[in-house]
Amino acid sequence: MMGISNSVRELNLNSDHSPFALRLDKTPTQTKSFRLEADILDALEVESARRGTSVNNLTNQILRKWVNFDRYLQDFGYVMLSVHDFLRALNSFDDAMVKTLALESGRRFPKDLILFTGQKNDLRTCVRFVETILCDYMRWGSYHNSSTESEFVVTLRHNYGGKWSMALESILGEMFEVNVGITPKFTVTESTLLMTIPKPQESNPKAAAGIEPASGVL
Repeated sequence: MMGISNSVRELNLNSDHSPFALRLDKTPTQTKSFRLEADILDALEVESARRGTSVNNLTNQILRKWVNFDRYLQDFGYVMLSVHDFLRALNSFDDAMVKTLALESGRRFPKDLILFTGQKNDLRTCVRFVETILCDYMRWGSYHNSSTESEFVVTLRHNYGGKWSMALESILGEMFEVNVGITPKFTVTESTLLMTIPKPQESNPKAAAGIEPASGVL
C-alpha cells in the first residue's frame, strides 16, 4: 500500500470468487491493485484496526457481502429498518400472524435467493445460507456451530424477544423442509434458537453432508 496523491491512495487486494465463501484460505485468490479515495482507505484502516484484522481481509469481507448479497437486494425489493422500528412492527402482530408471515418467508426467500445466485440447492448450501446470509449479512442472530459426528447443531442468539425466536423457528423449519425435505428439531427460548439436523448416514459423513462450516466439529 502506498500514497500516490493527496486524494487517492492505492490498495492491493487479494480476492476470492466463491459464492457464500466462508474462509479466505478455502478459495483461490488473485492480487489486484485499486486506487481509492484517501478518506475511504483511512476509514478502512481505522475499522480494520478496531476489529483486529487487516485492511485486505476487511475489504474482502465488504466486497464478498456485496457480491453474494447486496447486489441482489434491489431485485427482491427489500428495505432497511432500524431495530426499534422492526421490533415495534413485529410486536404489533399476534403469534398466529407472526407464524404465518414467517412460514411464507421461509418458503420463498431462501429458495429464491439460492436459485437466483446459481447455487446448488442442497444441505450444504442451506446451512451456509443460515450462517452467511441470515446471520453474517442480515444480522438475524449470532451464529454458533457445535456439530457432532452424527448431527448438525446450530445455535442462533439474538436480543429481539420471544416473537423473533418464534419467527426464526418457522422460517428455518420451512426453509429446510422446502429446499431439502428435512424437518429440523428446535429448542427455543426468548433469545436463543437451537437447531439440530441429523447427518446422512454414509461411509464418509463429511462428504455425505457436503459442508465445511467455519467453526464447530464436522
